[in-house]
Amino acid sequence: MPTVKLEGEHYIYERISADGRLTSYQVKIRKKGFPQHNASFDDLEDARQFVRTVLSDQNLGHKVDRLISRRTSVGDVIDDAIAALKTGKRKVKGAQSELYRLGAFRRRNPLLCSTALSDATQDMFEDWIADRLEEVKPNSVGRDIRLLKPIFAAAAWKYELRHSPLERIKAPSSIDERIRRILEDEEALLFAELVMAENPIVALAAEFALETGCRRSEMLRIEWEGYERNKGTVWLADAKNGRGRYLLLTEKAVRIIDALPGRELGGKIFKVTGNLLKKAFELARKRAAKRARSMGRLDLVAVGTLRWHDFRHEAISRCFDAGWTSEQVMDFSGHVDVKSLLRYRHPKVDDSVARLRAMKRGGSRLLPLPGVVQAKAIEAGKSAS
Repeated sequence: MPTVKLEGEHYIYERISADGRLTSYQVKIRKKGFPQHNASFDDLEDARQFVRTVLSDQNLGHKVDRLISRRTSVGDVIDDAIAALKTGKRKVKGAQSELYRLGAFRRRNPLLCSTALSDATQDMFEDWIADRLEEVKPNSVGRDIRLLKPIFAAAAWKYELRHSPLERIKAPSSIDERIRRILEDEEALLFAELVMAENPIVALAAEFALETGCRRSEMLRIEWEGYERNKGTVWLADAKNGRGRYLLLTEKAVRIIDALPGRELGGKIFKVTGNLLKKAFELARKRAAKRARSMGRLDLVAVGTLRWHDFRHEAISRCFDAGWTSEQVMDFSGHVDVKSLLRYRHPKVDDSVARLRAMKRGGSRLLPLPGVVQAKAIEAGKSAS
């Protein structure tokens, strides 16, 4: 793929596709006596930051290979930890238990483990935690976090990273189960604040998440090349399970994508970082809760506890509300087994009560109590009278 030197930059080149689209920015830094650095970036500012870091190393005489963390994956870090336990280089109590849990992490997260260590972010691990909480209790997730934190802290030091992607991750509390729905008024309050975000993509990304049930990390990986407007799909090459799948788009989701800038440049559809989305969302939910208090709507103050992942829960629950079968919802959500899917199904209590009462009005009646229990109930009633 041809490259063209970027005007005004000494070390940055534009990579141009055969049809003339800008696909990425390539950095080339060569200086005698120092490691060579050739790297590609989706974002120009990231490329400039990389150039500044390497030149600073060279000015100080530090012969640091800043690309080693790009050649090392998250899975490599896990493999090194497993090898250290097996060879006895690292001796701990409960080594067999740690080996089992590290091996399980490696098997269950192929996409995360294939990510370059330099590209691994706090957002990715937060998404892993959210998905893990759908399968096990918070205490189990906490044990995994306590196991992984020192491993990645050591890797951050070894590979010259600014910090570990797990550095600011906190273990979930023991009452972390997400069974709530997003109320209509909560949604209105939240989006009223999201549209006030400095970057207009924030509100569009949130709407897209609610329309498609797409995870935040997956949303940020979809590309214009995989978007097929007429079919109403966008191809996600690397879903959570490491396999590709189609995201099914509602008409509103299509309009959201069409409203996004940068199609002529290609690359990522949502040209924004996960950290920016996270910070903007946290600020919006805080403001929404404050507004609910000022309105005297104490029933809506809980909007401040919403998480981005709740968009996925809500989108899937709405499919069930509409009467979809589990198989149809799995096509929408990307789940590969019903057990995991049903953890996202949170029926509205009011609707369930209405269905029950409609059934009773229709003439259905409850089954009689078993004989012994029924007799005891009748006897208890006599005693009470």
